[in-house]
Amino acid sequence: MNNAQGSRHVAMVGCDKAQAKAWGQRLQQIGCTSAPFDSSADFLSAVTNGAPFDLLLVVLKDEGAWPVLTAMCKALRIPIFLVVNALQRDLLNEVLAVTGNDSPGAGIDFAVLPVDDFEVELRVREALRRNETLLHPLSVSALFGSYHFLGSRKVVVHHGSEIRLKPREFELALLLFRNAGRLLEREWLLASLWVDSRIERKSRVLDCCVANIRRKLSLHKESEFVLHSVYGRGYELRHVPGSAGLPAMADSGFPDTSNEPTWLEETERSRA
Repeated sequence: MNNAQGSRHVAMVGCDKAQAKAWGQRLQQIGCTSAPFDSSADFLSAVTNGAPFDLLLVVLKDEGAWPVLTAMCKALRIPIFLVVNALQRDLLNEVLAVTGNDSPGAGIDFAVLPVDDFEVELRVREALRRNETLLHPLSVSALFGSYHFLGSRKVVVHHGSEIRLKPREFELALLLFRNAGRLLEREWLLASLWVDSRIERKSRVLDCCVANIRRKLSLHKESEFVLHSVYGRGYELRHVPGSAGLPAMADSGFPDTSNEPTWLEETERSRA
């Protein structure tokens, strides 16, 4: 396994040869090294012997090994991205409802087959970044125009005033600013920020969170940034032309992710 400085190590369990090759190449493009394992037992043996991993990507085949995998990852604070088939989805929802998903660094995200290479990359990047935020909150510092995000305190400094956000509001606001100028679909936002809950599309929890962010950060007309609702689709944060430029985000060790939701728009166009 490549131990290049700054590289994130992703363990891959249950992937066939085609998946391991395609996903491994995709992850390499975002600075990750992948280590495929033939079985859950091989992965558990590796971590028991001290092999370091930043994320576990599992194509769920051996359901009997799932409790052991999750217990090990929770203990080591390794997030999990799980790929399941349609029949396994209900089982997974039941397991998550019982076990919870609130341990720092032990978040579980999942997608249902078929899943394309870009979505795998997207979910892995978000899981890694969320885990980095939880384990090393002082490392999260981002500047967008006059908005300075300080992850250590879940505070946004705007024109000298400190605005305190709830943890979920802070994550959502940071996601919106990182993707300014792009439409973020409701399903994508719910899947990215509420991975531990069974939130339905019609739920108002996302809308309430957005409303709080818009009010607290003054993201309304005549502001530097305006948060727009796109009926039936999602939300878009727009940088107002003529206002101050949009400086680059402070380096957090992650590659630029400004194109994260693109796969949703591309998928929609391909279905048209």
